[in-house]
Amino acid sequence: MRLWNPAAFFISLMMSFIMAAIFGLPMGMTVEALFLLWPVRWATAYLLINIIIYPIGFGLAEKIFHFNPDRDGMGLWNPAAFFISLMMSFIMAAIFGLPMGMPFEYLFYLWPVRWVTAYLLINIVIYPIGFGLAKKVFGFDPMAQ
Repeated sequence: MRLWNPAAFFISLMMSFIMAAIFGLPMGMTVEALFLLWPVRWATAYLLINIIIYPIGFGLAEKIFHFNPDRDGMGLWNPAAFFISLMMSFIMAAIFGLPMGMPFEYLFYLWPVRWVTAYLLINIVIYPIGFGLAKKVFGFDPMAQ
């Protein structure tokens, strides 16, 4: 486990805001809460991803889909993002949505919608931007790791 991950730094920064805006604001979250809780959501997402979610997500992707990030490209089908978005779309909603008044049944009813939204955002927009920023700002090269 590596606690510092420049790509996850930017990916969690963007996703912790975007997903809260997409799903929190329509459910009654105030704009002030969106911005005030962003650092807490970001830190929570970053730590969850690096400590728990990446190892489990990549492990499941390897075991179930025989995914190898060094061999397999990061196209629209990404087995690691499949599991990572599955877990994070549930965990983050449970941690932040339920205490803010989200009905418990919405945690489960909206999970597929959050999952697909997160998966598509990650693969189409956030991964390219996050890895690009990590390279530009921190000189991050995932192949050198």
